[in-house]
Amino acid sequence: MTENRLEVQQTQKLSQGLQTVIHLLSMDLDELSEYMLKVVQENPALEYVPPRKSAQDYAMQVRARYTGSGFSGEGTGRETAAPSDTGIEDLEQQLRLSRLDEVTIRLARQILHLLSSRGFFTEDLDAFAAENSVSLDDAHRALEAVQSLEPAGIGARSVEECLELQLRARQGVDPLCYDLIRLHLLDIGKGDLRRIARETGAAMPRIRQCVDTIRGLSPSPCSLRPETVQYIMPEFTVEADAAGGLSILFHNDYYPSFRPDPTFRRLTETLEGEEAAYARRMQSTASQMIRAVEMRQTTMEKIAQIIVREQHAFFLGLYSLIPLRIDEVAQELDVHETTVYRAIQSKYLYCSRGTFPLSHFFQKSLSGGVSTARVKEIIQEICQSNERLSDRAITEELEKRGISLSRRTVAKYRSQLDISSSFTRSTNRKE
Repeated sequence: MTENRLEVQQTQKLSQGLQTVIHLLSMDLDELSEYMLKVVQENPALEYVPPRKSAQDYAMQVRARYTGSGFSGEGTGRETAAPSDTGIEDLEQQLRLSRLDEVTIRLARQILHLLSSRGFFTEDLDAFAAENSVSLDDAHRALEAVQSLEPAGIGARSVEECLELQLRARQGVDPLCYDLIRLHLLDIGKGDLRRIARETGAAMPRIRQCVDTIRGLSPSPCSLRPETVQYIMPEFTVEADAAGGLSILFHNDYYPSFRPDPTFRRLTETLEGEEAAYARRMQSTASQMIRAVEMRQTTMEKIAQIIVREQHAFFLGLYSLIPLRIDEVAQELDVHETTVYRAIQSKYLYCSRGTFPLSHFFQKSLSGGVSTARVKEIIQEICQSNERLSDRAITEELEKRGISLSRRTVAKYRSQLDISSSFTRSTNRKE
């Protein structure tokens, strides 16, 4: 006989308002704007208030402030040679200004429209000539015309040819550079200069100079069809004064907001019955959305204050980050850990040291009570002081400083710092 039992269970469910707040916290600027526009379309009681300034305005402001000042943001990573943004129209204009014959210009324009997004010509030249009913010589002249355009490297058929085209645009280039590109590009990538010296018979100083020249080139000539530029819009800026005090500036002018629609409110006063009930529901939902946006801002302000308070020395440039856990912040704010986690995802802050994701300031506490960021700094210092140290030796050196890590973890951190192995470092040192 089956026995039926009744059990009473108590579950905690978030209100619709809190669910909306959490949902808004997980959004970045673009997602927030898109979501708010959609909500306004569905609720006539709400009016969308666009931001007074755009993220592009902010990017231009920062660029103007630091251009030529030698500023380098730590949070933006290392600067590398990047392909320039070039439009097809720019390249066609260069062709029109050239003194080439009409046939060559016509074929060159067709080649331009066959280039890949990175500026490479990947079609078969014989097939191109056949499809256009021209000789192979005519096709070659058209390709050479394209490859003579700026930026240097446009129309290349391979990375090697792209690099060679860039070398040809320079003066006083060592002929050895061409040989290294054609025969030893992989060795350059590995940093195996000893093998290059052995096979070419060239002196090591000459090889190093050529390798430096090649590394200064771009493997992609340009970007012909760049994606829409995405500007990072920080939630706030941290500024330090001469006395060592820190202030937080929120960029509210760059974010949209809600407000009650006055026209709908006046219309509601004339409605009756079901129409009036519908209008009241829309107004109630609108009030919840407005409060949710305000609570999002309040929560972000509280998280910002904790980050600045705990990482005070970092913002003053005095020390690295200290350990800070998400659960500690959640406990202080009396919210769930997932709320803080959502709030810091895809959000950024700006300070004198660069633009950083908020998640960067939440560091694990490793043995010895130091943060992951600080351990990486110490590993970098150790490698700079002695390039011959292996990962095991680095591990032992950390042990002397009260930091206990496995060799595998040390190797992972070293790799993240873009520091080569001890064998490669010592080999390059000897050369």
